[in-house]
Formats: sequence, C-alpha cells, structure tokens
Amino acid sequence: MSYTLYEYSRSRSARVRWTLLELDLPFESVEGRKLIHSEELKQFSPLGKLPALITEEGPLYESAAICTFLADRHGDKDFIPKAGTYQRGLHEQWMSFTLCELETHLWSTARNIFVYDEADRITAIFPQNAAEAKKSLTVFEEQLGKTEFLLGDRFQVTDIIAAFALNWARMMELTGESPNVIAYLDRLSARPHYSLAEK
Repeated sequence: MSYTLYEYSRSRSARVRWTLLELDLPFESVEGRKLIHSEELKQFSPLGKLPALITEEGPLYESAAICTFLADRHGDKDFIPKAGTYQRGLHEQWMSFTLCELETHLWSTARNIFVYDEADRITAIFPQNAAEAKKSLTVFEEQLGKTEFLLGDRFQVTDIIAAFALNWARMMELTGESPNVIAYLDRLSARPHYSLAEK
C-alpha cells in the first residue's frame, strides 16, 4: 500500500499520522501550514482543509473517516472492532459523539478566534460553546472512570479520534473538572507514537 499524508502538526492530521504510526505503515509526508486552502490541497480536499490522505485508489479528506479506513484496511493489526459487532457500534458511537457533541463546540470557538475575519467574529458564543463542551466532557469522564480506554482495556483507533478533541479541550482549559480525562490523556501521551500538539 502507498500513502501520502498532507498534514500540519496542529491540525486534525495529527490523528492520521498517529494512526499510521501505530499501524506501522510507511507513508510520505507533505507538511506545512501553508498547505491550508492552497490550490494544491484543494485537488484532494475540496475545502482546502487538512488532512488529506492519498491512497492508490484516490484521496480521502476527513480525519476520523481516514483513521477508521486505515484500521479497517489493515485489520490484521486488530486496531478496530470488526464491522457488525457490538464493539464496532461503540466505536461508531464514540466517534460520532466526539465529533458532534465535543469537537463542534471547540471548532466554533476556534473559528471565531483565528479563522474568521475580525469583523465577522461572534465572541458572544464562547460561553455557550464552553458550557456545551463541558457537558460532553462529563460523558467521557464517566466512561474513563470505568475503563482504561474508551472501548475497554485495550488502546484502539477510537482513542486516537477522541484524544484529539479531548486534548484540544484541555488546551482550552475546559478539563478542570475532568480528572479521569486528564489521566487518560497523560497515559496516551506516554505512548511512543503520540502525535498531538501540547500547546
């Protein structure tokens, strides 16, 4: 298999890099902040956002989808539950919950800090976003008080997808009431292939 990853370390591409490394898959890297919204990147990612993964069949451009694809394609690594199993349902659940109930609020705030033109920013939404993110964090907090990883006692691709958003919440200082989440992130950061930005 041949893979090329378009990436920037502070973007969601960190999920894909970490997955590739955990699966011990060789890949070429095209890296840099300047890629964002570039015409080069738009050939593979229509909104010019990172990451993009170039495969032999064509490009993929959503980080959670790419990570799931890689884990499925290289199923011999046993890094994702098999399709049709209850555990796979839990993977899909945590992936959707992460993206829809946590990351969306973090991204809304981030867009209004450094993405939108200053005249278009709506800072009044920040407290609401923080409150919604904290509500979602309580769900992770409860689960991680019961299990070492999201799906039980073994690290899987589900943890990479969730950890990016949880680490982002920590950087936004939203995890003060989530000691289990913080301990979980600390455990993951000790892994040799950990690829998330810390600041």
